[in-house]
Amino acid sequence: MKTFKKTLLLLGGIAATGMLGSAASPKEIFKAAAPATPSYQTKLPTVIDLKDSTEGEIRSYYSSLNSLDNAELTGDNLLKNLKPILQDFQYFNYDAVWKIYEITDREWALSPAASDATNDITFDEASQTFTKYTYGTSNTKGGSNPYVRTLYRNRDEKGVTVEAGRIREWGDHNASGTNREHVWCQSRGFKDDNGASGPAGTDVHHLISGDGKVNQAYHNNTPYGNVDKTKTYKNASKDSSFLDGNLLGTAKNLHPGLDAGTEVFEPQDSDKGDIARALFYMAACYNNISGNETITEFNPNLVLVNYITDDGTAEASSATHPVAMGILDDLLEWHKNDPVDEYEIHRNNLIYKNFQHNRNPFIDFPEWVDIVWGSKKGTASAKPQTDVIYAGKGTAPAGPSTPSKPSEGEGLSIADLLKNINPMVFVGIGVAAVIILIIIIVIFASLSKKNKKKVIKAFNEVSPVDIPTKKKTTTTRKKSTSSSTKKKTTTSTKSVNKTTSTTKKKTTK
Repeated sequence: MKTFKKTLLLLGGIAATGMLGSAASPKEIFKAAAPATPSYQTKLPTVIDLKDSTEGEIRSYYSSLNSLDNAELTGDNLLKNLKPILQDFQYFNYDAVWKIYEITDREWALSPAASDATNDITFDEASQTFTKYTYGTSNTKGGSNPYVRTLYRNRDEKGVTVEAGRIREWGDHNASGTNREHVWCQSRGFKDDNGASGPAGTDVHHLISGDGKVNQAYHNNTPYGNVDKTKTYKNASKDSSFLDGNLLGTAKNLHPGLDAGTEVFEPQDSDKGDIARALFYMAACYNNISGNETITEFNPNLVLVNYITDDGTAEASSATHPVAMGILDDLLEWHKNDPVDEYEIHRNNLIYKNFQHNRNPFIDFPEWVDIVWGSKKGTASAKPQTDVIYAGKGTAPAGPSTPSKPSEGEGLSIADLLKNINPMVFVGIGVAAVIILIIIIVIFASLSKKNKKKVIKAFNEVSPVDIPTKKKTTTTRKKSTSSSTKKKTTTSTKSVNKTTSTTKKKTTK
């Protein structure tokens, strides 16, 4: 008994030490790396997957949030906890972005994937994959040169750029063509003297193909907001007919004592939601809400505010000084009025699957915007395992932040549910199982030979090997067989076998 008690104490100490060690050092269990940081890549992929992510893949991407308390999944805390997920990504140099646009910003209705099939490019229709892709370099040289969908250029009712505004990727990269538009202006928190640099400066979740004229003469470094149409303003349609609706003028909503100016840029209606969600992503991916981040001009500290920010001198961020972009209330309005569409969803998936390998959570879960900045901040929490993944149906998502039970056929598979369980749960179950097994072995080893035999005998008696024969007979026949056995206890083995054989035959009949 003393040996048994000592063993239990020893195992308890080992278990406690092991569990505490696991909590303090998860690397020993998962061999996990330090907190994720963006990694620079020099080569673009030549195998391109055009399929959208499945629901299970999307939920799995955010699964590290599942074990957090509700308080950690609302407001600034949600941004804080999204950051390590989003920062685990790859980025490329500024020149490579032109080539990335051939896939991410392609006008698919005008340049379908199959149209690229040449000796240099191989496309497999069944798997929706470029198995060998050659990037373009100019209008005349080999490689791909698709039409690109460009911010600020008008589109028809089907979402296709109007004919006058259509442009190919390698057509014109000057003011009269396309630019690499930093939706979050570089002057607001990050800027390299030698041009844009990653991660933030080349992050294609906010670096989007945009019209050169609007980018340089209208947006530039001006904050976003609704223009007061009762006052004088500029409309980009005066430069080109296909730029109508992109405005520069006095803000409709002013914030006395807070505004650094009065002028704002208002894009065309069909781009408003896309721009708002790109800015929401930047505030989630680049912040120092935790207070423990390394902040540089390449990996800045950003925040969205509800006032007009400075559009003059460049401003650098620091660990204690986030650089702001506004106007938040107008961005929230744009997000609701111009909801996520299929093109935006597809772009998000193309970036995730082929280039950066990270996602914009506010495209996947548009309702999270309200949980971070809107009326549900502090009262509702993100639930990536059950919240509705938006499918781009052309209307804003409705209903409560916690959706009703999925209808038949829409639930998660067992595999998806397992993916969403925190890995530490499986570790805990495994540790507990090992401890129990060790305890059983130690207890058995400490028994005397006589007691060991009793244990073995008891185990054999309850073993399922002997049970089936008895269970197959009826109650009456069991009694009959039992009675016959008692009466013939003095007979020979042959006699018993004969009786049993006779009983079985009668049972069969």
